[in-house]
Amino acid sequence: MMKVGIRDGMLPVSFEESFQKAKDIGFDGIELCMGVNYREHPLWQGGGVDKVNSLAAAAGIEVASLSPGGFTAYSFMHPTDSTRSEGIAKLQYLAETCPKLGAKVILVPFFGNGQIQDAHVTAPRFLDGLKAAAETAEKHGVFLALESTLSATQHQQIIDSVGSSAVGVYYDMGNATGFGYDAPSEIRALGSGIVQMHIKDTGGNHAGEGDVDFPAVFESAHAIGYDSWFVLETPGKDEPVAAAEKNLNFVRNSF
Repeated sequence: MMKVGIRDGMLPVSFEESFQKAKDIGFDGIELCMGVNYREHPLWQGGGVDKVNSLAAAAGIEVASLSPGGFTAYSFMHPTDSTRSEGIAKLQYLAETCPKLGAKVILVPFFGNGQIQDAHVTAPRFLDGLKAAAETAEKHGVFLALESTLSATQHQQIIDSVGSSAVGVYYDMGNATGFGYDAPSEIRALGSGIVQMHIKDTGGNHAGEGDVDFPAVFESAHAIGYDSWFVLETPGKDEPVAAAEKNLNFVRNSF
């Protein structure tokens, strides 16, 4: 069943308050975001998992997924072995933690300095790093959902090369459209390879007000039988709560 969530950092409140705030707006869940200083996040603190679970339970909301944005600084192609290993260990730790939160998806971002270059798609260093993290994810029934600047074809190539049921794509139709890809066609091509989706439009617009062909995107999502989370990564602009509500309603009324 389709559910709609929002990234916790998009709400104008503290981490502790974001669960109840998301529930008040009408969301089914939140995506927990971690920056470069990830060890300061509650999930790395003693009792942190219990704290998150109690906040979610009190608000009556789910943890949709985990988003370690800071992973970009530790990616599989990082030239320093120890830094690369820290990135792999970070994903392994989150894979071990996901089931305790009732979550199944870890967004694995590849942007900026961590961008996947064309040559990386077949690079043993890249694939071996992903395989190591995927082995742990598979053991815990968790997905590593790649989000990058690559095309659907390149993403599929990585999925096929790694050969793990734990590896998939975190699809962002806003990013894809911005990169010049045909999002509706890519969604159909990737099919069950898509484990989760962000909701975003182009140019910092609210959903449905940029260049993304949302009717076609949602039609493609229906066509592949997608019934997982849509997580808002839409701009808050001057009124983040009103914006979140507007974008949430857009998804509920359009899908």
